[in-house]
Amino acid sequence: MSSIGPVPLGVVWVVVGGVLAVGVARWLRPTPREGQPAPSALLLDMLLLALLGGRIGFVMAHARTYLADPWAVLRVGDGGFLWWAGVLVAAAWAIWRLRRWPGARRAVWSGAVAGLLCWLALSLGMAQLQQARIVVPELTLQSLEGAPVALAGQGGTPLVVNLWASWCGPCRREMPVFAEAQQRTPAVRFVFVNQGEDAGEVRRFLGAERLSLQNVLLDADSLTSTRLQVHAYPTTLFFDSHGRLQGLHMGELSAAGLQARLDTLR
Repeated sequence: MSSIGPVPLGVVWVVVGGVLAVGVARWLRPTPREGQPAPSALLLDMLLLALLGGRIGFVMAHARTYLADPWAVLRVGDGGFLWWAGVLVAAAWAIWRLRRWPGARRAVWSGAVAGLLCWLALSLGMAQLQQARIVVPELTLQSLEGAPVALAGQGGTPLVVNLWASWCGPCRREMPVFAEAQQRTPAVRFVFVNQGEDAGEVRRFLGAERLSLQNVLLDADSLTSTRLQVHAYPTTLFFDSHGRLQGLHMGELSAAGLQARLDTLR
C-alpha cells in the first residue's frame, strides 16, 4: 500500500502527526492569559515552518542540481525534504516564540514531541512493512521489439522500476529526468514499465519526445501495478542489489528528488 486513494502515505502521516500534536496541546492547554496565543495555533505554525525548513534544507543540499532547473524548487511533490532540518527550524522558532509565554511551553512541547514521534513511528513502520511485503514481481513482460524480458532481471544490481503511461502528464514531464539518470548511472538498472498501452502508442510517444530510454517494457494488462498495489502514476520503486525495497515514490520526481533516492541504493 503506497497511498490512501490519490494521497501518498507520507502526506497522510504528516496530517496524523499534526492532528495528534494539536489534540495533546488542547488537552494540556494552560489557563488562558491575555495576549497568549493558543498552543494549537503555535503548533500549526511550527508544522508549516518545519515543512518550509525541510524543503529549503533539501534544496540547499542539492543546490547544484536545482541551479540547472530553478523551477524544480517549486515541485514539492518530489518528496524533497530534510526532516531533521525542518525539526531544527521549528524548534528554534518555538524557543523564540515561547520566551514570553512560559505557561504555554508544556502544552506546545508535549504536543510537538507527540506529533513528531507519531510521524516517525508511522513512517518507519510503514517503510519496514513495505520492505517486507513489496518485492519485484516474478513477471515476464515484452520489450518494444516483442522479446520476453523478466522484470526482476538477473539480480545483484540495484533496480529502479518506473510505472508510467503516455497519457499521464507527470509521467511525461519526468521522463527526460529519468533518461538522463539512466545514462549517468549505468550501475543501476532502470526499467520503465508502461501500463495498458501497446507498442505503437509507446513508440509514438518516445519519438515525439525524442527520448532515448533503455528497458522500456510493455504491460498491457497492468499486472505490475496490481502486484505492487500501485493505484496512481507515475510511481517509482527503488530496490537495492539484494532486491530489498529502499524507497517508493508516487508522483513526479525532479532530478534532485531522483538523485537523492538513487544515493540510497549505493
